[in-house]
Amino acid sequence: MRRRPAVSLLAAAVCAGSFVPAAFASGTAIDRPAKQAIYLVGGAAASINPTRAMLANKDFYLGGYGFGDDKIAGKFQIPSTVGRYATGVLGDGAHSRAMMFSDRHNTIAFAQIETQGYFIEYKQGPFGLEDIRKDASAEIAAIAATEGSPAPVPNPAQILVDSDHTHGGADTVGVWGGDPTSYLREVHDRTVSALVRAWKAMRPATLTYGVAHAGVENETNTYPPSVGDDPLLTNQFSNDARNQAMDDEIRVIQAHDPNTGKVLDTYVNYSSHPTVLDSDNTLVTGDYVGRLNDKITKAFGGFGMDQVGTLGRTQPARAECLKTNLKAFAAKELCELDEYAGRVLLAIRFAVRHSQPVRGPATVGLSSYLIQDLSDSPVLVALEYTGSLIGVPGARALGYPWFTASLLGTTTFSGHIGDLLVSGGPGEMYPQIVAEVRRDVPGMQGYLNIGTAGDFLGYLIAPLSAYPEPIRRSVLSGNPPPLGDPSCGVAGLSVGCPDPIGNDNFFFNVSPTIGMRITCSLLRGAADTRGVPESTYLKKDPSCPLFANDLLSAPGDDTKFPAPKDMSKSEPHM
Repeated sequence: MRRRPAVSLLAAAVCAGSFVPAAFASGTAIDRPAKQAIYLVGGAAASINPTRAMLANKDFYLGGYGFGDDKIAGKFQIPSTVGRYATGVLGDGAHSRAMMFSDRHNTIAFAQIETQGYFIEYKQGPFGLEDIRKDASAEIAAIAATEGSPAPVPNPAQILVDSDHTHGGADTVGVWGGDPTSYLREVHDRTVSALVRAWKAMRPATLTYGVAHAGVENETNTYPPSVGDDPLLTNQFSNDARNQAMDDEIRVIQAHDPNTGKVLDTYVNYSSHPTVLDSDNTLVTGDYVGRLNDKITKAFGGFGMDQVGTLGRTQPARAECLKTNLKAFAAKELCELDEYAGRVLLAIRFAVRHSQPVRGPATVGLSSYLIQDLSDSPVLVALEYTGSLIGVPGARALGYPWFTASLLGTTTFSGHIGDLLVSGGPGEMYPQIVAEVRRDVPGMQGYLNIGTAGDFLGYLIAPLSAYPEPIRRSVLSGNPPPLGDPSCGVAGLSVGCPDPIGNDNFFFNVSPTIGMRITCSLLRGAADTRGVPESTYLKKDPSCPLFANDLLSAPGDDTKFPAPKDMSKSEPHM
C-alpha cells in the first residue's frame, strides 16, 4: 500500500476542521430556499452477519479473491485450492440497506446487500433479487391494507436491489466455495425487512443534490480530485487509450426536514470497487462501503447509505493506515477501511457544501427491463452446469428466462428522482456504458449509475473497441505493444509476460455483446423515463438495432416469472 502525501493530510485537516460549517458537521438545520418540492423519503438497515453456527463448520466462504474451494464431487480436496472461509465478523460486519423516495403517486426503492454478489434467482430456491423485490412489495401492500399507508406501495419493478460487491463479504455467488442455503434465506428475509421499514419510515422532505470528483491516480489532469491532491480511484487499464473513460463522480442526495432544514437522510452513489482489504482478510465485512455508511450517519445525522456505481476497471486508490501502534489484525483492518472511507467522506462533505435543490416538481419513477443475450462464456456455462463437481458451485438459477442452454436473461433499471436520471446495470459496468447514456441523454441535473443492479454478471465491457486490452491482460502482464515489458519480447515485439488469468475482466465476461445490449436498454429506459419515443436515444447508437428483440418485452416483464422451487432441504449448501 502507498502512503498519502503530506499535502493530502493537510487537505484532510482543513476539511475536517473549521473549513466545514458546523451545520454540516452535526446534521443540524441549514438554510434552504423556500418552496422547494416536497417528497416522501425513508431509510432503514438490517444486519446480515452470519451466525456462529454458520461459521463453525468452516464452510462459510468469502468471495472475490482466488477461485473456488476445489473438491472433486464435493468431497476430495484438490491441493492448494482451499477456499477463504470466514473466521468471524469485522466490526459491525455486513448489512442490507434501503432507501425509498415517493412523490405521493409513485414510490421507488433502492436497496443494497453487502455481499460479493447476488443473483436474480437461485438454484437453491426463492431467495434471489427477484424474490426480494416481489416479497417486499407484497409485504408492504399487506401492511398498507391493514395499517394505512405513509406512501404508495412500490410494485416489484419499482424496487432496485444490488450487492456492493465487497471482497470481504459472503460468497453468495458460489464461485469461491459458496455458503449455506440458510444464509441465502436470511439475506432475503432481512433485505425485505429493511425495505419494509424504509417504507414505514417515509416522511416529507426536500431534496438537494451535489457532486464531488474522486480523482483518478496518475490521471489527475483529466480527473482531478475535488479535495486536495488525494485521488481516490485507479484505472486498471490506464495504459490503454480505449479504456480511459472513468466515472469519478461522488453523487450525493440529501433529504431535509421541510420546516427545519435538518438532514433526515443522505444517499451517496459512488463508483469504487470494495477491495480496500486484501485476500488475507477472513472476517465478514462490507469493506469501505459499510464503514462509510456509519461515517455518513455520524457526520450528517439521520440515515446514510452509499450505493456502488460502475465498478468495471475502477479500483480504490489505497493508502496505508497511519496508526502505527495497532497490534490486533482486526484493528488494522478496520483502520484501513476507516482511512479510505474517511477520505471519501471529505469528498461527500464537498458535494454537500456545493449542493443545490433537486430541479423540477416532486416526481419519481423507476422500472425494470428484461433483456436476453447469447453467452459465449465457457466459464459461465461450466460453472452453471458442472461447477458443483469441482467446488465452484455457480448458484444462479437455470431455466427460462434466466439461463436456457446459452441464452441468458437478466434485467436493467431506468428511472428518475426529479431531474436526476437513474440507470442500473446487472454487473460491473465499464464506465463507457454510463458515459454514453450521459452523452446521448443530455440536459439532466445529474446521472445516478447503480452497478450490480438486479443481478450479478461479472464485468460488463463495452463497446467492442474496449475488449482488446482486457483480453490481452487475461493472459499477459505489462503494457500493451509497443511499450510492453522488454523482458518478454517475441520476434523483437514486446507483448507482455505470460500471466494466466492475471486479470479477470474478460474471464468473467458473459458475452461480447452484453455491454452494448445493456447500453441500449438503458437508452430505451431513459426515453421511457422522460416520456419521449423509445427511438429518441436508441437511434444515437448504431449498435442498438442489433438488440431490437429486447423491445418486445414491456417494462416490468422481468417480474412476472414464477419463483424457483425451494430446494434448501436437498441443497443445504451452495
